[in-house]
Amino acid sequence: MKVKEIRKILGDKNLSKTRGQNLLLDENIAKKFATLLSPADGKKILEIGPGLGIITRHLKNRGFEVIAVEIDPDFYRYLKNSGVKVICDDFLKINLDSSFPEVVAGALPFSVSIPILKKIKDNRNRIKKWVFILQKEVAERLTSEPGNKAYSSLSILFNILYDIKCEFEIKPQAFFPRPEVFSSVIKGTLKGNPTIEVDNAFEKFLKDIFRFKRKTLKNNLLDYNSKGVSIDLNRRAETLTKDEAVQLFRECVFV
Repeated sequence: MKVKEIRKILGDKNLSKTRGQNLLLDENIAKKFATLLSPADGKKILEIGPGLGIITRHLKNRGFEVIAVEIDPDFYRYLKNSGVKVICDDFLKINLDSSFPEVVAGALPFSVSIPILKKIKDNRNRIKKWVFILQKEVAERLTSEPGNKAYSSLSILFNILYDIKCEFEIKPQAFFPRPEVFSSVIKGTLKGNPTIEVDNAFEKFLKDIFRFKRKTLKNNLLDYNSKGVSIDLNRRAETLTKDEAVQLFRECVFV
């Protein structure tokens, strides 16, 4: 889409910064994004925040039935008038029951990408695969290796649960209005047999060991019985591999 077309559609409407409304312009990027999903993944796709439907069109061109969730009432009306099956609601408030597809896609609003990712994770019994356009900084948190500045509890958690791949980057000029940062396209596929059953206790443990990132594990594990663990407690959490984090959790909690 061209900026002139978007302005014509929007009229006097101002895009919301608080909702992270940066609309994708580049048709080639939308097409490339759509090719990351295969009909073998399922015939239906849930799209979050379709905006004016640039990705939606390319998904439909590939034969998918798209169910879109759009919080903005103006975008909702535009999409509905264009023949898109769309729900006007906040994705974070929707109950993801069995009527929703197992595959989710979309250009996530920068302001709520982490809460959306966490909801996807909490509904992994339903959602098996996702492809998202994310702010590059968020994407790096999902894909970083130990020792990297962006490495966090989120990195460990999502790489235990999913096979994650950064597919390609998108320059700011591909959006309107133009954001100040680059974006990345990330694909996640739920693993069949993760190394640990992720529950509230394990998630809390990950948050605790990263609570004070510059402190050692010893200082961050004061609330746990860490006596006799096999991991050097003078290390920092940012140096642990996901397997070491699982091992430390089991030794601390189940001693």
